[in-house]
Amino acid sequence: MTEYREITNDISGESEFLFNATLLKIGENTLTNSNDKDYKIVTLRFDLPDGEEVERTAMCYASNYIHGVEVDKSYLCNLSFDGEGSPQIRMSHLSNANRASTNDFAGLFQAKKQLIDDDLVI
Repeated sequence: MTEYREITNDISGESEFLFNATLLKIGENTLTNSNDKDYKIVTLRFDLPDGEEVERTAMCYASNYIHGVEVDKSYLCNLSFDGEGSPQIRMSHLSNANRASTNDFAGLFQAKKQLIDDDLVI
């Protein structure tokens, strides 16, 4: 199940959503947007909020794909809505594959509580 995390865009103040999606295909053509930024169309697989698994297209800017992206890997995506309310998905080069979990650090706070004050040792 895809998890969506709501964030606020620092510039527009609008809500956006971060989520992970699996890259299925990278378009061959390089396109340029109105801000002269190059991007490619990619196809992603992810779950909609209602749980339905879908394949949808997204944009991946050159500033991301120059780092190297691979088909069948999961990447961080950003969902926003344009002025007409249409969803816009952008895929980054950042992968969530090796993200730390709370279990990785489970003993960290226990160790702090187990420390003994030297003044108490006889």
